[in-house]
Amino acid sequence: MFDYEYWGLNNFDISKNMALEELMLDESAKRKIAGIRFWNVNKDSAVLGYGEDVSGIKKRDASFDLARRITGGSHVEFDNSCLAYTFTVPRDGSFRHYEDMRKYFAEYVTQALVNLGLDDAYADNKASTINVNGKVIASHALFWGVESALLHGLILIDHYNVDKIAERMLLSKRQIGKKIYSEADALRQAPVVSELIDAPYTIDKASKFEYAKKAIEREVLSLLTKGRHSKILINDKTLERANKLVQSTHTDSRWLDTRNPPYTKEAVEAIPGEELNGTLKKGLGYCMYIEVDDNNFKEMSIPENE
Repeated sequence: MFDYEYWGLNNFDISKNMALEELMLDESAKRKIAGIRFWNVNKDSAVLGYGEDVSGIKKRDASFDLARRITGGSHVEFDNSCLAYTFTVPRDGSFRHYEDMRKYFAEYVTQALVNLGLDDAYADNKASTINVNGKVIASHALFWGVESALLHGLILIDHYNVDKIAERMLLSKRQIGKKIYSEADALRQAPVVSELIDAPYTIDKASKFEYAKKAIEREVLSLLTKGRHSKILINDKTLERANKLVQSTHTDSRWLDTRNPPYTKEAVEAIPGEELNGTLKKGLGYCMYIEVDDNNFKEMSIPENE
Protein backbone atom coordinates (compact mmCIF):
# COMPACT_ATOMS: atom_id res chain seq x y z
CA MET A 1 0.00 0.00 0.00
CA PHE A 2 2.81 2.44 0.90
CA ASP A 3 6.50 2.97 0.44
CA TYR A 4 7.94 2.90 3.97
CA GLU A 5 10.83 4.62 5.69
CA TYR A 6 11.99 3.08 8.94
CA TRP A 7 13.18 5.53 11.59
CA GLY A 8 14.65 2.89 13.89
CA LEU A 9 14.27 1.76 17.49
CA ASN A 10 15.77 4.49 19.65
CA ASN A 11 15.56 6.34 22.98
CA PHE A 12 15.37 10.11 23.44
CA ASP A 13 13.84 12.44 25.99
CA ILE A 14 10.10 12.81 25.56
CA SER A 15 10.27 16.26 23.94
CA LYS A 16 12.57 14.97 21.20
CA ASN A 17 10.28 11.98 20.68
CA MET A 18 7.28 14.27 20.26
CA ALA A 19 9.26 16.48 17.87
CA LEU A 20 10.28 13.50 15.76
CA GLU A 21 6.64 12.50 15.42
CA GLU A 22 5.82 15.89 13.94
CA LEU A 23 8.78 15.59 11.58
CA MET A 24 7.55 12.17 10.45
CA LEU A 25 4.13 13.68 9.76
CA ASP A 26 5.73 16.48 7.77
CA GLU A 27 7.82 14.05 5.73
CA SER A 28 4.78 11.90 4.96
CA ALA A 29 2.88 14.96 3.76
CA LYS A 30 5.69 16.41 1.64
CA ARG A 31 7.18 13.25 0.15
CA LYS A 32 4.12 10.95 0.10
CA ILE A 33 5.91 8.22 2.01
CA ALA A 34 4.90 6.30 5.14
CA GLY A 35 7.01 6.25 8.30
CA ILE A 36 7.54 3.61 11.00
CA ARG A 37 9.35 4.13 14.26
CA PHE A 38 9.75 2.29 17.57
CA TRP A 39 10.97 4.27 20.53
CA ASN A 40 11.24 4.78 24.24
CA VAL A 41 12.41 7.45 26.66
CA ASN A 42 15.68 7.82 28.51
CA LYS A 43 13.84 9.23 31.54
CA ASP A 44 10.39 8.43 32.97
CA SER A 45 7.82 10.66 31.27
CA ALA A 46 4.16 11.54 31.69
CA VAL A 47 2.35 12.60 28.52
CA LEU A 48 -0.94 14.49 28.45
CA GLY A 49 -3.56 14.04 25.75
CA TYR A 50 -4.17 16.86 23.26
CA GLY A 51 -7.36 18.03 24.95
CA GLU A 52 -6.53 17.25 28.58
CA ASP A 53 -6.08 19.70 31.43
CA VAL A 54 -2.73 19.50 33.21
CA SER A 55 -4.53 18.75 36.48
CA GLY A 56 -4.43 15.08 35.47
CA ILE A 57 -0.85 15.21 36.73
CA LYS A 58 -0.90 15.11 40.55
CA LYS A 59 2.64 16.35 41.06
CA ARG A 60 5.49 17.72 38.98
CA ASP A 61 9.06 17.08 40.07
CA ALA A 62 12.47 16.20 38.68
CA SER A 63 11.83 12.45 38.78
CA PHE A 64 9.97 12.56 35.44
CA ASP A 65 9.50 14.71 32.37
CA LEU A 66 6.16 16.03 31.21
CA ALA A 67 4.88 16.59 27.67
CA ARG A 68 1.66 17.02 25.70
CA ARG A 69 1.06 14.98 22.56
CA ILE A 70 -0.86 15.81 19.40
CA THR A 71 -3.35 12.92 19.72
CA GLY A 72 -6.45 12.68 21.87
CA GLY A 73 -7.01 10.79 25.07
CA SER A 74 -5.50 11.31 28.49
CA HIS A 75 -2.32 10.97 30.49
CA VAL A 76 -0.04 7.97 30.14
CA GLU A 77 3.41 7.02 31.41
CA PHE A 78 6.32 6.14 29.17
CA ASP A 79 9.18 4.38 30.95
CA ASN A 80 11.39 1.33 30.63
CA SER A 81 8.38 -0.96 31.00
CA CYS A 82 6.97 -0.19 27.57
CA LEU A 83 7.77 0.12 23.89
CA ALA A 84 6.21 2.91 21.84
CA TYR A 85 5.32 2.65 18.15
CA THR A 86 4.53 5.34 15.57
CA PHE A 87 3.15 5.06 12.05
CA THR A 88 2.66 8.04 9.73
CA VAL A 89 1.08 8.02 6.27
CA PRO A 90 0.27 10.54 3.54
CA ARG A 91 -3.41 11.37 3.09
CA ASP A 92 -3.40 9.93 -0.43
CA GLY A 93 -6.79 8.23 -0.32
CA SER A 94 -5.50 4.86 0.89
CA PHE A 95 -7.56 5.36 4.05
CA ARG A 96 -10.97 6.98 3.55
CA HIS A 97 -11.49 7.50 7.29
CA TYR A 98 -9.33 7.46 10.38
CA GLU A 99 -11.09 4.31 11.55
CA ASP A 100 -9.66 2.55 8.50
CA MET A 101 -6.17 3.58 9.56
CA ARG A 102 -6.78 2.54 13.16
CA LYS A 103 -7.92 -0.94 12.12
CA TYR A 104 -5.15 -1.36 9.58
CA PHE A 105 -2.18 -0.75 11.87
CA ALA A 106 -3.81 -2.34 14.93
CA GLU A 107 -4.20 -5.51 12.88
CA TYR A 108 -0.49 -5.62 12.04
CA VAL A 109 0.67 -4.96 15.60
CA THR A 110 -1.77 -7.60 16.85
CA GLN A 111 -0.62 -10.15 14.28
CA ALA A 112 2.99 -9.50 15.26
CA LEU A 113 2.14 -10.34 18.87
CA VAL A 114 0.27 -13.49 17.82
CA ASN A 115 3.25 -14.58 15.72
CA LEU A 116 5.49 -14.13 18.76
CA GLY A 117 3.41 -16.46 20.89
CA LEU A 118 0.63 -14.26 22.32
CA ASP A 119 -2.07 -16.40 20.79
CA ASP A 120 -4.97 -14.65 22.54
CA ALA A 121 -4.07 -11.16 21.27
CA TYR A 122 -6.87 -9.26 19.51
CA ALA A 123 -7.60 -5.65 18.60
CA ASP A 124 -10.51 -3.81 20.22
CA ASN A 125 -10.87 -0.93 17.78
CA LYS A 126 -13.76 0.61 19.69
CA ALA A 127 -11.48 1.05 22.72
CA SER A 128 -8.29 1.69 20.69
CA THR A 129 -6.55 -1.17 22.49
CA ILE A 130 -4.93 -4.50 21.85
CA ASN A 131 -5.91 -7.07 24.45
CA VAL A 132 -4.58 -10.43 25.58
CA ASN A 133 -6.95 -12.74 27.43
CA GLY A 134 -9.37 -9.83 27.82
CA LYS A 135 -6.86 -7.39 29.34
CA VAL A 136 -5.12 -4.41 27.74
CA ILE A 137 -1.52 -4.95 26.67
CA ALA A 138 -1.30 -2.04 24.18
CA SER A 139 -3.22 1.10 23.28
CA HIS A 140 -2.95 3.76 20.61
CA ALA A 141 -4.32 7.11 19.43
CA LEU A 142 -4.70 9.01 16.14
CA PHE A 143 -3.95 12.37 14.53
CA TRP A 144 -5.89 12.79 11.27
CA GLY A 145 -4.21 15.70 9.52
CA VAL A 146 -5.22 17.31 6.25
CA GLU A 147 -2.11 16.12 4.37
CA SER A 148 -0.83 13.28 6.57
CA ALA A 149 -1.94 11.16 9.50
CA LEU A 150 -0.36 9.46 12.51
CA LEU A 151 -1.13 6.54 14.78
CA HIS A 152 1.03 5.98 17.84
CA GLY A 153 0.78 3.85 20.93
CA LEU A 154 2.58 1.79 23.53
CA ILE A 155 2.96 -1.90 24.28
CA LEU A 156 3.60 -3.16 27.82
CA ILE A 157 6.82 -5.17 27.69
CA ASP A 158 7.18 -5.46 31.47
CA HIS A 159 5.08 -4.56 34.51
CA TYR A 160 4.66 -0.90 35.43
CA ASN A 161 5.59 0.35 38.87
CA VAL A 162 1.96 1.23 39.56
CA ASP A 163 2.59 2.86 42.95
CA LYS A 164 4.99 5.29 41.30
CA ILE A 165 2.49 6.10 38.55
CA ALA A 166 -0.28 6.65 41.12
CA GLU A 167 1.87 9.25 42.89
CA ARG A 168 2.38 11.15 39.65
CA MET A 169 -0.98 11.07 37.91
CA LEU A 170 -4.65 10.37 38.33
CA LEU A 171 -5.72 6.73 38.25
CA SER A 172 -9.50 6.51 38.28
CA LYS A 173 -11.96 4.19 39.98
CA ARG A 174 -15.28 3.06 38.57
CA GLN A 175 -18.42 1.94 40.30
CA ILE A 176 -19.93 -0.82 38.20
CA GLY A 177 -23.08 -2.17 39.79
CA LYS A 178 -22.33 -2.27 43.51
CA LYS A 179 -18.61 -2.86 43.12
CA ILE A 180 -15.62 -0.53 42.81
CA TYR A 181 -12.94 -1.26 40.21
CA SER A 182 -9.65 0.66 39.90
CA GLU A 183 -7.28 1.45 37.06
CA ALA A 184 -4.40 0.87 39.46
CA ASP A 185 -5.45 -2.75 39.89
CA ALA A 186 -6.04 -3.16 36.16
CA LEU A 187 -2.48 -1.98 35.52
CA ARG A 188 -1.09 -4.38 38.12
CA GLN A 189 -2.90 -7.26 36.43
CA ALA A 190 -2.08 -6.21 32.88
CA PRO A 191 -0.36 -8.81 30.69
CA VAL A 192 3.19 -8.04 29.51
CA VAL A 193 5.02 -9.26 26.43
CA SER A 194 8.21 -10.38 28.20
CA GLU A 195 6.26 -12.97 30.20
CA LEU A 196 4.26 -14.30 27.24
CA ILE A 197 6.62 -14.21 24.27
CA ASP A 198 8.11 -17.40 22.87
CA ALA A 199 11.90 -17.00 23.11
CA PRO A 200 13.95 -19.44 21.03
CA TYR A 201 16.33 -20.09 23.90
CA THR A 202 16.53 -19.76 27.68
CA ILE A 203 17.40 -16.20 28.73
CA ASP A 204 17.21 -14.18 31.94
CA LYS A 205 14.50 -11.58 32.59
CA ALA A 206 16.55 -8.55 31.54
CA SER A 207 17.63 -10.23 28.31
CA LYS A 208 14.07 -11.33 27.58
CA PHE A 209 12.90 -7.74 27.94
CA GLU A 210 15.37 -6.59 25.28
CA TYR A 211 14.63 -9.63 23.14
CA ALA A 212 10.89 -8.84 23.24
CA LYS A 213 11.37 -5.27 22.02
CA LYS A 214 13.56 -6.30 19.12
CA ALA A 215 11.29 -9.21 18.25
CA ILE A 216 8.28 -6.88 17.98
CA GLU A 217 10.29 -4.48 15.83
CA ARG A 218 11.40 -7.28 13.53
CA GLU A 219 7.96 -8.88 13.24
CA VAL A 220 6.02 -5.67 12.55
CA LEU A 221 8.53 -4.59 9.89
CA SER A 222 8.38 -8.00 8.25
CA LEU A 223 4.57 -8.01 8.17
CA LEU A 224 4.14 -4.42 7.01
CA THR A 225 6.97 -3.93 4.56
CA LYS A 226 8.03 -7.49 3.68
CA GLY A 227 11.58 -6.25 4.25
CA ARG A 228 11.26 -3.57 1.57
CA HIS A 229 11.80 -0.29 3.39
CA SER A 230 14.44 2.40 3.44
CA LYS A 231 16.10 3.47 6.68
CA ILE A 232 16.42 6.91 8.26
CA LEU A 233 19.39 7.73 10.47
CA ILE A 234 18.30 10.02 13.29
CA ASN A 235 21.25 12.32 13.91
CA ASP A 236 21.77 15.83 15.29
CA LYS A 237 20.64 17.38 12.01
CA THR A 238 17.40 15.35 12.08
CA LEU A 239 16.72 16.41 15.67
CA GLU A 240 17.40 20.04 14.83
CA ARG A 241 14.86 19.88 11.99
CA ALA A 242 12.33 18.24 14.30
CA ASN A 243 12.75 20.88 17.00
CA LYS A 244 12.41 23.74 14.50
CA LEU A 245 9.19 22.24 13.19
CA VAL A 246 7.72 22.10 16.70
CA GLN A 247 8.86 25.65 17.53
CA SER A 248 7.04 26.92 14.46
CA THR A 249 3.81 25.38 15.79
CA HIS A 250 3.87 25.96 19.55
CA THR A 251 6.17 26.90 22.38
CA ASP A 252 6.83 24.39 25.14
CA SER A 253 5.33 26.25 28.11
CA ARG A 254 2.09 27.44 26.50
CA TRP A 255 1.54 24.15 24.71
CA LEU A 256 2.22 22.09 27.81
CA ASP A 257 0.09 24.02 30.29
CA THR A 258 -2.76 25.38 28.20
CA ARG A 259 -2.57 23.61 24.79
CA ASN A 260 -1.89 26.88 22.96
CA PRO A 261 -1.87 27.48 20.13
CA PRO A 262 -4.31 24.70 19.23
CA TYR A 263 -4.34 23.09 15.80
CA THR A 264 -6.64 24.57 13.16
CA LYS A 265 -8.83 23.06 10.46
CA GLU A 266 -6.28 24.15 7.89
CA ALA A 267 -3.86 21.55 9.32
CA VAL A 268 -6.10 18.95 10.95
CA GLU A 269 -9.28 17.28 9.82
CA ALA A 270 -9.84 15.46 13.11
CA ILE A 271 -8.24 14.46 16.38
CA PRO A 272 -10.60 11.62 17.33
CA GLY A 273 -12.51 12.38 20.51
CA GLU A 274 -11.36 15.99 20.69
CA GLU A 275 -12.40 19.48 19.66
CA LEU A 276 -9.49 21.34 18.13
CA ASN A 277 -10.09 24.38 20.34
CA GLY A 278 -12.39 22.98 23.00
CA THR A 279 -12.21 23.36 26.76
CA LEU A 280 -9.48 21.21 28.28
CA LYS A 281 -10.92 18.15 30.04
CA LYS A 282 -10.38 17.45 33.74
CA GLY A 283 -10.67 14.28 35.78
CA LEU A 284 -9.76 11.84 33.04
CA GLY A 285 -8.43 8.43 33.96
CA TYR A 286 -5.42 6.57 32.58
CA CYS A 287 -5.32 6.61 28.78
CA MET A 288 -5.14 2.85 28.26
CA TYR A 289 -8.61 2.46 29.80
CA ILE A 290 -10.62 5.61 29.10
CA GLU A 291 -12.36 4.11 26.04
CA VAL A 292 -12.83 0.66 27.59
CA ASP A 293 -16.49 0.14 28.46
CA ASP A 294 -17.60 -0.98 31.93
CA ASN A 295 -18.48 -4.52 30.89
CA ASN A 296 -14.94 -5.11 29.69
CA PHE A 297 -13.21 -3.09 32.38
CA LYS A 298 -14.69 -5.12 35.21
CA GLU A 299 -12.91 -8.17 33.76
CA MET A 300 -9.58 -6.33 33.97
CA SER A 301 -9.69 -5.44 37.67
CA ILE A 302 -10.57 -7.19 40.91
CA PRO A 303 -13.31 -5.31 42.81
CA GLU A 304 -12.01 -3.46 45.87
CA ASN A 305 -14.93 -4.64 48.02
CA GLU A 306 -14.31 -8.35 47.47
